[in-house]
Amino acid sequence: MSNVAAPASFFSDHGRKDIIRKLWCKPLIETLSNLLNKKLIYIGLPDIEALDVLEWIEYLDRVIAFQCSSYKDGQIIDVAKLDALLDTLERQSKLKSGVVYQGWMEEIVMGGLSERGQTYTQTDFLKVYNLDFCSNLVVPKEVVNAQGRKVKLIYKTDVIEKFIEYQSVAESQKKGEKFIMYITINSNTFNMNLNAIKDTCIKNYLKKLSTIRKPEVVAVRQMKAYCYFKLNEIFTKYDFHIEFLPPVFYMGSAYPNKQTGKLLNHRMMTFTVLGTKKKKNENLFKQNCEAFLNNKFIFATDRVINCYNDERFIKENDYNPDIQELIKGSYTYQNLWPARAD
Repeated sequence: MSNVAAPASFFSDHGRKDIIRKLWCKPLIETLSNLLNKKLIYIGLPDIEALDVLEWIEYLDRVIAFQCSSYKDGQIIDVAKLDALLDTLERQSKLKSGVVYQGWMEEIVMGGLSERGQTYTQTDFLKVYNLDFCSNLVVPKEVVNAQGRKVKLIYKTDVIEKFIEYQSVAESQKKGEKFIMYITINSNTFNMNLNAIKDTCIKNYLKKLSTIRKPEVVAVRQMKAYCYFKLNEIFTKYDFHIEFLPPVFYMGSAYPNKQTGKLLNHRMMTFTVLGTKKKKNENLFKQNCEAFLNNKFIFATDRVINCYNDERFIKENDYNPDIQELIKGSYTYQNLWPARAD
């Protein structure tokens, strides 16, 4: 496919995504903003339409955005559209500042340089991470040299760990200690041997999944187990409490099956992580692994969020999916956030 100048985005919005941003993400952002009595810093992948930023704007102070300029299929992205939008929000005094780092997040965060020659570092304690990945945590970004040869692979978990490392440095400078991290991934491409995970809870859960014969039903739950394990590993390495709210599962945009031509939906998941820096004399919070894995997903339709029923294949635990109740019932809200000045 030849390169085409495209003012459009690679991202395709739809009703389910809008419901998640409004009914799931926004109440939590509002809660943290109100607890701190100030607006928050956003960092992530808003896409050139910046729909998340526009929806959450009343609770945001600054925006740090990453935007790639082209894809392998030749599509060119009009990054200037995102620049212009953030500039407009600044002029309207809706944001204090907004900056766009052009290029792939993986390469910029790990390499420290954007396609525009901007040096990337974090010196602030960032409050809202919106890591809206189009693939999953185990699909790497290939970095090539000037001759087109692959020189290294960067995984999404490498980027997340780098953010948490930056977060830890910022906290040591007394710039805060609480944050939200949204991680959106595509479970369609999840294909990983999880046998290396020795955690008893994870192993028992994976054994339970081994009797399910529908691959896509297994994949979203394998991804849930892997993310729980890997993110716990990263957060605890840097002495951060980590707590997951129930993951959101939804049907993303449609794509044609290569073999049949039939339209299928990307099976998307959004993980919501509450992070808090551990105090000197605290023990790290250990979430109940079994309860988290065996609870149902939140399910987003074009109108509502609810618990996801997949009872033909697996029995999972029900709960009240109301986001306000989930926030206020969390260990983080009850024991970590309100009790600490920022």
